[in-house]
Amino acid sequence: MRLDLSVLNEAQHRAVVAGDGPLLVLAGAGSGKTRVITYRMAHLIKNGMSGDRIVGITFTNKAAKEMKERLLRMYPDLDPVPWLSTFHSLGFRILRIEHETLGYRANFPIYDASDSRGILTEEMRSIVGVGEAEKNLEQAAREISRWKARFVSPVDALEEADDDVTYIRARVYTRYQERLQSLNAVDFDDLIYLPVRLIREHDEVRERWTNRFDCVLVDEYQDSNTAQYHFSRLLAGEAENLTVVGDDDQSIYAFRGAEVEKILSFKKDFPRADVITLEANYRSVRSILEAANAVISNNNKRHPKSMISMREEGRPIHYLSFENEALEAEDVVARIRNAKIRGIPYSDQAILLRSSIQARPFEEKLRFFQIPYTVIGGRSFFDRREVRDVLAYLKLLVTPHDDIAALRILNTPKRGWGTGSREKLDTFARGNRVSIVDSLKRLDEIPGISSTARQGADNLVDAMESATDRVELDGIGALRGLLEEVGYDQAMREMSSDAHDYEARNRSVEFVLEIVGRHQERKGPGKLHEFLNGLTLDSRKDDGTGEEEDTLSMITFHGSKGLEFKRVTLVGIDDDLIPHKKSVQEGGEMAIDEERRLFYVAMTRAMDELLMTRSVSRRRFGKEVDTLESRFVTEIPEELVVRKDVARQDDEPVSEEQYQDFMAQLRGTIPK
Repeated sequence: MRLDLSVLNEAQHRAVVAGDGPLLVLAGAGSGKTRVITYRMAHLIKNGMSGDRIVGITFTNKAAKEMKERLLRMYPDLDPVPWLSTFHSLGFRILRIEHETLGYRANFPIYDASDSRGILTEEMRSIVGVGEAEKNLEQAAREISRWKARFVSPVDALEEADDDVTYIRARVYTRYQERLQSLNAVDFDDLIYLPVRLIREHDEVRERWTNRFDCVLVDEYQDSNTAQYHFSRLLAGEAENLTVVGDDDQSIYAFRGAEVEKILSFKKDFPRADVITLEANYRSVRSILEAANAVISNNNKRHPKSMISMREEGRPIHYLSFENEALEAEDVVARIRNAKIRGIPYSDQAILLRSSIQARPFEEKLRFFQIPYTVIGGRSFFDRREVRDVLAYLKLLVTPHDDIAALRILNTPKRGWGTGSREKLDTFARGNRVSIVDSLKRLDEIPGISSTARQGADNLVDAMESATDRVELDGIGALRGLLEEVGYDQAMREMSSDAHDYEARNRSVEFVLEIVGRHQERKGPGKLHEFLNGLTLDSRKDDGTGEEEDTLSMITFHGSKGLEFKRVTLVGIDDDLIPHKKSVQEGGEMAIDEERRLFYVAMTRAMDELLMTRSVSRRRFGKEVDTLESRFVTEIPEELVVRKDVARQDDEPVSEEQYQDFMAQLRGTIPK
C-alpha cells in the first residue's frame, strides 16, 4: 500500500523521513505528534524495516492502541506489527521473558498501590512501631517510588541517607524489596526499575535487548523520569536510533517523578541529534492559542517556540469574577446549558479544576439541573471495597501464595480474626518462610488463636481448596462458587449503609464476575493471571457505569492532558489554586514554572471557546477567605481577555423569582 506523505506539513514531513540516529521532535499542543510517530513507523516499514524491529513507547494504553489502529489503517495486512505499549507494559513483557534471571517464578503478580501500602505498613511497623508507621506511610511510599524512578537501589539509598528520617526510609525500602521478592511479586515501579537493572547487570540480557530493535520511538518524552530515560536509551543500543516526541511546555508530572530536564538536555545527551520543531497548531482558535503562548513565554527554561494557530481568530476569552463559590457554580452551569441550546453537546464541553476538592458546588448544580456528567480521574471502579475483595479471592485462586490477598479476605466475611490474631499469623508466616494460606493449615503451632478464628480458617481453607480444584477448568465458576461458599453476600450486607447501598455493591460484584467471565471466554480458564495483571497495567479501565453518550466532563488540570473539547471552562482561577499555594511553598520557582505549564495545558484543551472564572472569596477551614486573581491571568495580553465582575452585592436569601431573573440575566451576558 502506498504511503501518502502529502497530508503532512513541512515540519511533520521532515520528522517522518529523518534518517538514522537520535531525533528530538518538539511537538507543541495540537501539532499532530501522534500522526508524526505513526507515519514515521509506517515510513520505516515502507523502506524495509520489519515491524517487530520497531518499538513505540507511550504513557497510556489508549495512546498505544490509537497508534496501532492508525498503522493498521495505513497497512491493513501489516505483519509483524511493531511493539506498541506503555513503558510499564513493555517492562512487564521483558520481565515475563527474563524472570528467571532475577530469581522470580512465572506468573508473578503485579501489586498495585493498595497492595504495596499493605507491605510497606508491615515493614514500617517492624522498624518504627505502629503509630509512626501510620503517620509516615505516605511520605515513605513517595520516597521509595522516587528512588526507583531515579534508579536508586536500596543499597544506594542507605549509603546516600544523610539524616535519620531518610535512613529509616532506606531501611524500609530494603525490607520492602526483600518482601516483594519473597512473595514473588513486583510493584508498578518495578516494571521499569527491574528491566533496566537486568539489562545493565547481565551480559546475556543486555546483548539480547540492546540489539532487539532497530528503532525506538518514545511519545510524551517530557514526562519521562531517570529510569525511563535509561530504559529507552538501553533499548536504542549503540546505534542510538531513538526518536523522542514531546513538548517541554507540557511537562506537568514532577510529582510522579517526571523530569523536564530530560527533554531540555536531549541535545546534550545525544550531541548528534536532529531537532525538529512542530509549531503549527490545528486545535485551538487564534485567540486562545495566542493567550496560551503569552503565558508560557514567561518560563525561562524551555525550548524556544511559539505555536501558530491554523484556525480562525475565534471568540475572546472571558474571565468572570464572582462573590462566592456558589454563584460561580450557578453561572458556569447556566452557561453550559446555554451552550447546549446553541448546539454544543455536553460531550464537547468540560469543566477543568486545579484540585478535585473544588468539584462539590459544581456537582450540586449539575445534579440540580439534571445535566449528565462524569468526573474523570475520580475514584476508580476497581478501588471500591467490594471489588477489591472479589479480586483478592480471585488472586488467591490464581496465586495461592499471595499473602496480601489472603490477609485482605481473612476476616471478610467475619471469621473471628481480629488485629492481634492477624499479626500473630503474619509473624508466623514470615518467621517460617511460608505463605499465609499454608500458615492457616498450621494453626496448632500458633498460640493465642481463638477457637472461632480456627474454625473460620478451617472453613476458608476448605472452600479455597474446593475452588482451586476447579479453577483451571472453569475459573469464573470456581470464583462464583467460592464467594457463595464463604458467604460474601453477608459481608456486603454488613458493610452497606442501606438497601440502595447493598444493591449498588451487589451490581459492582456482578459486573466484576461478568468481565472475568468475558475474559475466560476469550482467553480460556487458565489465563486469569493475565486478567489480573492487565487490571494493574491499565489504569484507565472502563468502570462499566454506562454513562450517557452526551455527558459533560469534569476533570482536573492534570487529568485533562491529551484531551480536547470545543468549549472549556477553567474554574477557580485565583492565586492560591493556580499556582497552587502548597506547590509553590514546597517547590519555589521551579514549582511556579510547572504550575504555569499546567495552566498552559488547561488552556490549550479548548478548541473554540475558553471561559475562566474565579470566586473573590472561598471557604477554607470553615471561614470565608479573600482571594487574589491568578498571576497567570495578568500574563495574558489585555486585548485577548474580556473581564467581567458579576459578584452579587448582598447576602440576603434569594427567592425563586429573583433566582430565575438572575439566571435570565446571566444567559443574556453569554457571548454570541
